[in-house]
Amino acid sequence: MASSNNEPHPEELSLDKYVAAVWRAKWLILAGVIVAAAITAFMSSREPAQHRAVAHLKIGRVWKQPLEDPYITERVINSGGFLKEAAAQIGVSHHQLKRAISAETVIAGPRRSRYPILLSLTATADNANDAMRFAQAAADMLIARHAEIFNEAIKPHLEQERRLDERRKELQAQPASRELLIKVENDLDEVRMNNSLADSNVTEKTHLVDAISADSAAKPGFLRSTAAAALIAAIVLVACSAMTVHIKPRGGAQVHD
Repeated sequence: MASSNNEPHPEELSLDKYVAAVWRAKWLILAGVIVAAAITAFMSSREPAQHRAVAHLKIGRVWKQPLEDPYITERVINSGGFLKEAAAQIGVSHHQLKRAISAETVIAGPRRSRYPILLSLTATADNANDAMRFAQAAADMLIARHAEIFNEAIKPHLEQERRLDERRKELQAQPASRELLIKVENDLDEVRMNNSLADSNVTEKTHLVDAISADSAAKPGFLRSTAAAALIAAIVLVACSAMTVHIKPRGGAQVHD
């Protein structure tokens, strides 16, 4: 009876064999990493310079109440529906504007009680004119959208002003109601003041804080993309080299004595 020690056993692969396989392919791995990095750097260098235009908008309010939560406004601008409508107005593709436009809420104040103050709308394009045109189109659309919200929000207050004015005229014809007339006139003055756009802390429309201008052209950075491509290539090539230990070479059957 043959000893069990003579029976063939499956070869147990150790870490040393993986390391050895990777070491044998070190020059191939190095060449692959260099090629991947070079191609990525070349492609990045051929990308056109990007111009950026920024529009800062202040959200309007009626009687100290914001027309819309700035964070909701931010989501609206970044939504597909808003950008699709803006793209149709300026005659560009929806996908082009979606890549170009982004909105972000600007916050200020103490660290524990920060609050939104502005909405920053950024547009990027291959030239300064397009960047400014995209930013202006998105800003105009937002201002028009908020104008409708403003008109609806101010409507009941204007109606209150109208009723108080009519009441004041009625009381003016009744000398005996002097005290009531003074009260109505005071209420009317307060409502008129809050309805007017004189005090921006009380009532104002959404508007641009300053004129839109484009920044100087900036080449897209390629160091990060080049490093990422080199790292990915290295990981893939090392993994492929290590897996070669599982590939059995084809050949004739071994002859045993």
